[in-house]
Amino acid sequence: MATVLVTLVATGCTSQDPGTPGPTSGGSATTPSASIPPRPKNLNAANVDPCTLITDSQVGQLNAKAGKPGPGEPASGTTSSCSYQVSQPVPYTINVRIEPKRGIDYWLTYTGTWQDRQTTVSSYPAVQIISKGEDWNGADGTLCRTLVSIADGQELSAGTLPSNRDLSMTQLCDVSKQAATLALATLQAKN
Repeated sequence: MATVLVTLVATGCTSQDPGTPGPTSGGSATTPSASIPPRPKNLNAANVDPCTLITDSQVGQLNAKAGKPGPGEPASGTTSSCSYQVSQPVPYTINVRIEPKRGIDYWLTYTGTWQDRQTTVSSYPAVQIISKGEDWNGADGTLCRTLVSIADGQELSAGTLPSNRDLSMTQLCDVSKQAATLALATLQAKN
């Protein structure tokens, strides 16, 4: 499964990425029942190129190569994404995008192939997701995505996908949250 996920994100040859459940995933969204803390401020992400959300100096902080534009996810309204490759100490991909038609409440009521946990990113409510059945403290992870509530029904998404199972789930989620924090700081500066 990890190889398939790496291939999908790395090649960008799919209309669906591992962080977005599709119509056959068995997931369902219902009226939100989870409490979401308030945001410090709503952020406008209209017409924001995801490759501008991680600055050159932030790319250095992530030990990554400059971002490359990629496809979006039509189901969530994403028109584009940006992927950053990290090769040291182990290879993995960081993917950043804006989801203009889906907020974190979707994940808090989702019952499909992903499991979530609430967190915060720079005082903004957020959710991290991993595949169901995986252990948040597992020795090797396949994907962790941090989704930050930037406005009602909108989220900033930063995912980490290893090339091999060389990173623990904790490491993947830490990098995902770090990328989300950096991208959020840039988005805040644009507002």
